[in-house]
Amino acid sequence: MHRVPVCRVLIVDDNSVLRRAMRSCLERHPDRQVCGEAENGQIAIEQFWQLKPDFVILDYSMPVMNGVEAARCISSIAPNVPLMMFTLFKSEQLVQEAQQAGVDRVLSKDETGDLVTMIKRLIQSRSPLN
Repeated sequence: MHRVPVCRVLIVDDNSVLRRAMRSCLERHPDRQVCGEAENGQIAIEQFWQLKPDFVILDYSMPVMNGVEAARCISSIAPNVPLMMFTLFKSEQLVQEAQQAGVDRVLSKDETGDLVTMIKRLIQSRSPLN
């Protein structure tokens, strides 16, 4: 029997309702497991060290430390882990800033339907088999 590799995802957003919704959406897929949640960038970095996720979804606007600052830190720790920014504030300037910090893709929160598809694409693009 062929086992599907599981991708462990860390969700970082200051909105607990949105975190729960993303968790529910992701966990409908057998190859996705939410390994942790954080409400700001500082906690995300702590969670990243502890949980060693395969993928991180970051909000931009959060208290204590925003998603770009957290991405910069996480990408310096683990440059091969894909990072996605999922934000209400998508703009060309934010996309450039996020990419410079190590974010692979910026997705607007009104593009929720693309979340799982985009995660799959980013993981496949980082796979050592590609």
